[in-house]
Amino acid sequence: MKKILTLLIVATIGALLAFVLIPSNKAAPDFALPDLQGKTITNADLKGKVTLINFWFPSCPGCVSEMPKIIKTAQDYQGKNFQVLGIAQPIDPIESVHQYVKEYGLPFTVMYDADKTAAKAFGTQVYPTSVLIDKNGNILKTYVGEPNFSQLYQEIDQALAQ
Repeated sequence: MKKILTLLIVATIGALLAFVLIPSNKAAPDFALPDLQGKTITNADLKGKVTLINFWFPSCPGCVSEMPKIIKTAQDYQGKNFQVLGIAQPIDPIESVHQYVKEYGLPFTVMYDADKTAAKAFGTQVYPTSVLIDKNGNILKTYVGEPNFSQLYQEIDQALAQ
């Protein structure tokens, strides 16, 4: 019984790692969400730019831990063909998201995924999760948890060069 359980755990971990580490190169799913100012953002807004979509929420310890690095990434690539989009999950109320964005001065567009339609479309279940998308709107990589930012920068640079 222990061997079967161990094999199941190893197989599950292997499948999750494959999902995270193997580039998918499939089109980003359709989504349409209002940003915190009420402007609707869709996957059409991804075209022509390398995009990092960060799924997060204010009371998530991992999200809060990685957020300064997400902010720095947005700042480091400012003026280039790159954008960060934050999609806050409805674990916390929208008022908490507004307060967090204001308090920490997030320099990128933030949306509130009230019914988790975008999270479901992208298949996110663990937070933080970030998705790197190329200029053509194709998913390059999905990061569950905090990415290795030096590796992420290399991947962004490669995507920008194409």
